[in-house]
Order: sequence, then structure tokens, then C-alpha cells
Amino acid sequence: AARHSHRCETWLELRQLELLAVRYRRGRSSSQRTGPDRAPVPVRTHESPMMIAKLAFVPLVLAGSAEIQSNNLRNGASFENLKASWGKALDVGGFKTNLNCKYDYNANKDGLKEVSLSGDLIEAGSSDDVAVGYEVTRNVPANQNNIKLTASTHGTTVFGEYADSQLREVGARREVDIGDQKLNVEPSWRVQAKEARIKLMSAVGGGKDRVSAEVNYANGDVDVAEIGYQRELEEGRRVKATLTPRTQNLEVEYKDDKFEQGASWTATANVPLDNANNILDAAKVTVSRAWNW
Repeated sequence: AARHSHRCETWLELRQLELLAVRYRRGRSSSQRTGPDRAPVPVRTHESPMMIAKLAFVPLVLAGSAEIQSNNLRNGASFENLKASWGKALDVGGFKTNLNCKYDYNANKDGLKEVSLSGDLIEAGSSDDVAVGYEVTRNVPANQNNIKLTASTHGTTVFGEYADSQLREVGARREVDIGDQKLNVEPSWRVQAKEARIKLMSAVGGGKDRVSAEVNYANGDVDVAEIGYQRELEEGRRVKATLTPRTQNLEVEYKDDKFEQGASWTATANVPLDNANNILDAAKVTVSRAWNW
């Protein structure tokens, strides 16, 4: 009975939104007509602000992507997780923003995992100007709000991240030239952990290969958090290897955008390196399929 009542309330609410939209369109078309025999039809404005807000967000879900993941194939193939994301660019009174929603079955099967709004507070007319951007994210299962602010000028971007009104991380990003190579450098300071972090990434081999590293500094200790290598085998096919020294894990990922038209297939193998005598038996192999809709 409760589910039936909820469905009825939802149907009535959608019906109210539909009628409100019809009245709004009629009011606009009527007010644009001129002539002595045509008086403008007034638009009702006593609907609640919540109803108006819901009307503005009704037609947002237009396109997105989805991904189905398997469990460890060595234990028999079966469904493991479903992820989906969709978004829409909005223009509210001249203020442009992007709405993005993410769903993760394992994280929150009954609702969204994440909702975010992002855009530019200040747009830069040239590289000499300062562009200020923002991203506000709501993590639904964790009941947490995150805010990220960025400022970019002359090729350098500085950023700050807040989590529940506490400063979490500050940093900067810039591409620098070292000889004939271009290196993306991102140093940052993690406030709560009192830890410095630097991320490095460079394209090598004519742009087909990419190498990356992530290093943390805390209390005088150096921790190589991650080392990565990616190679583009051909257009639409690539392989990527990521080593995590702390956990002694090697992840190898192969992505193929040509295997099936309109979809991407990814095979991932996680290989623990802490026991050299049991590498193959301990490896975990998963497969995922992603597509746009």
C-alpha cells in the first residue's frame, strides 16, 4: 500500500509539472502576440518555489554512459557491479553550470552515488586573464559535501579542495619543458594528513606512451604511491600497467573500443606480487563493458 501511495504521489507530481509547463508555454506565446483583439494571458505564479525548481530539472536526463562489471572470472563469470553517469549543461538566468549524476549499484543501489555542479565563476578572455572554476559534489551514501575551486592563468592552475567545510588539499598544476619532453607537474599539500604529494606525467615515444608517478612526503619519509605506464597499441586499443609498491599490487588493463561498435570492453588483471610462488593463482581477472546512451 505504501508503494502504491508513493507511485500515486509521484504520478500526481509529474502531472502537476506537466500542466505547469503547458501554462508557461501558453503564457509566453500569448504574451508575444500583439494586436487590439489579443490580450496577454497571465501566467500563474503562485506555484511553490520547489515545484518551479523541479520543473527546471525535469528534462535534464538526455545522455550519459553506463558500465557493467564482472566479478573475478577465475571464480566463474557473474555480475559484480553496475555504474552509470549522465549530465546536462544548464543556463539558469544567464548563469551556466553543468549538472552531473553518478550511480553505483554497490555504493548505493537504491539511489544516486554522487551529484555535482560545475562551471566557471569567471571566464578568461585570453591566456593573460584569470579563469575561476568550481565543482560542488554531494556524496549521497557518505552524506558529504565536497567543494573544489580552481584559478588558472598563464598555463598554471591552482586549486583548493574542501570536504564538509574543512580544507582538505591545496595544490597547483603546470606543464613544463625538460629538454625535448613535456612534463605535467602537480604538487599539492594534504592538510588533514599533513602530507606533501607530487604527481608527474609525461608522454614519450612520439606521444603513444605515457609514464606517470605519484610520490608522497610525510615526516621525512618518501613513499612512492604509484607508478604507471600506458601504451596506445593502435587507435581505439591501449594497455595500461599500474604498480602500487605499498600493497605490492600490479594492475594491467587492456581497453578495446573496436571490439564492438558503440561499446568499450576492458579486461583488468590484478596481480599480487608479495608471493612470487603464487602469482598466477592469486591473480584476479575482471571484464567490463561500457557504452553511451
